[in-house]
Amino acid sequence: MNPSFETSARAPRLGIVVSHPIQHFTPFYRALAQEGGVASRVFFASRIGLESYHDGEMKTDIAWSMDLTAGYDHEFLPGAERIKNIAPLAVNNDGVGAALDRFAPDAVLLYGYNLLTTLKALVWARRRGIPAIMTSDSELRSERSPARAALKAAILPLVLRQFRAFLTIGDNNEAYFRHYGVPASRLFRAPLTIDETAYRKARAERARLRDEFRAAHDLRPDDFVVLFVGKLVPRKRPADLLRAAPRIDNSRLRLLFAGDGELRAALEAEARQSGVSATFLGFVNVDALPAVYAAADVLAHPSEADPHPLICSEGACVGLPLLLSDRVGALGATDVARPGVNARAFPCGDATALGDELAKLIDDPTACAAMSEASQRIYDELDMRRSLDGLLAALRFCAREGA
Repeated sequence: MNPSFETSARAPRLGIVVSHPIQHFTPFYRALAQEGGVASRVFFASRIGLESYHDGEMKTDIAWSMDLTAGYDHEFLPGAERIKNIAPLAVNNDGVGAALDRFAPDAVLLYGYNLLTTLKALVWARRRGIPAIMTSDSELRSERSPARAALKAAILPLVLRQFRAFLTIGDNNEAYFRHYGVPASRLFRAPLTIDETAYRKARAERARLRDEFRAAHDLRPDDFVVLFVGKLVPRKRPADLLRAAPRIDNSRLRLLFAGDGELRAALEAEARQSGVSATFLGFVNVDALPAVYAAADVLAHPSEADPHPLICSEGACVGLPLLLSDRVGALGATDVARPGVNARAFPCGDATALGDELAKLIDDPTACAAMSEASQRIYDELDMRRSLDGLLAALRFCAREGA
């Protein structure tokens, strides 16, 4: 086992094993590289996301308008170029152990446990007495079959015992780990990160961005704009917004959909037929998305299955009240969407309840403004600094406790 890095004069070395370059994780890796107290290297199992690809759910070709690998130490594992999807059995890099040996980390951070490469990295860590830290977005709100629940109850506690510490992203994620036997002393809050620089800038320039976006998209200055961000697919339930809108007797209501997918044509037809004023932007790349949030009044997410959507953090950072179905995992007393503070929840699939909540927000600008201010304050509690501090605390814990 490596000597305790808590008492070592050198900076601890952290190996991070992840399936592919992911746009939401890049800012965290860069911030960690700038931290100075940790020497980190990210090991990518595949090159997915670096070039334009077709998103089957989004029904569109996607090329991210940001450099996903600049600003931090990284390497691609042997075989990365042949892996074309992130199915558990597809992500299988035989060279992950050798790559970690060369880097000689004091701890490894792994995303989940179900990819073959991740399991190989975990086995490598256990054999060498290196602490393994896990992070995931798992929660208990989503519906599971009895068979799947029974299988998890039997196997998952055994798997989780192989990890020394856990980076948790929110209340429901922590409840998940505690449900499967992880002591609270091993849980360290490290919220999922966003491109904080871009979204804080959008917050500071919100008035200008709002006016410019609305002028460009035929939205009036006094329209009450309800924003949906995500794939237009059944599990996200975007149609619930369209079905809630006719229940609201207010000519200022406008729906704004940022995303694409199999339901788009049907949603556009339904909006025309029902007379609901709705704008469909299609896929919006990461550089243009902050201005979309800035133009809105409320972020609504009726999804039936979303462990912890980062749109909640993005919306909160800019200052949007959050209107979420009760299946969304970002809801929680200490999470980014706090019911009764900056968020309101409604029963998933209940368009009437969704419409009622929207009507209350339109009719009560004072409450809407208070929720907006609360969103900004709450995001500031759960920002990049909180994520880095959570990781550093987990590393200190690993140093004290050993592998």
